Amino acid sequence: MTVSTRLAVLSAVVAIGAVAAYALLLRVASVRNHPEGYVIAAALGTALAALAVARARARRWPAWLALGLASLLLVGGAWFNFVLARIPDTPTTLRVGERPPDFTLPDAGGRPVTLADYRGKKPVVLVFYRGYW
Repeated sequence: MTVSTRLAVLSAVVAIGAVAAYALLLRVASVRNHPEGYVIAAALGTALAALAVARARARRWPAWLALGLASLLLVGGAWFNFVLARIPDTPTTLRVGERPPDFTLPDAGGRPVTLADYRGKKPVVLVFYRGYW
């Protein structure tokens, strides 16, 4: 097996492995909230495939195939995480004294709480905290 073919195989393994690892670890908050790790790994796979194409003297198709696959995973992963999965801008900007829209959120115990249950009865303080402590 030539050096170019080895680089092509390595690039495919790195790119596919990065996407597979991200998909398998999607439930882990630190992985889900930081997708740049697997995008960087896909970029590394693309760079390895480009190096394979540059070093290939004969039988260039494995290197080109790896370059196409790694590039597709890089562009697709970056588009998914930085364009499609982005939190949308909310058009519901409230002003002081304006009534907020009704919503339902889980409380600290996981039970659903609706704002309408408290409207007009007592003041509501809404606190968002991030973490699993």
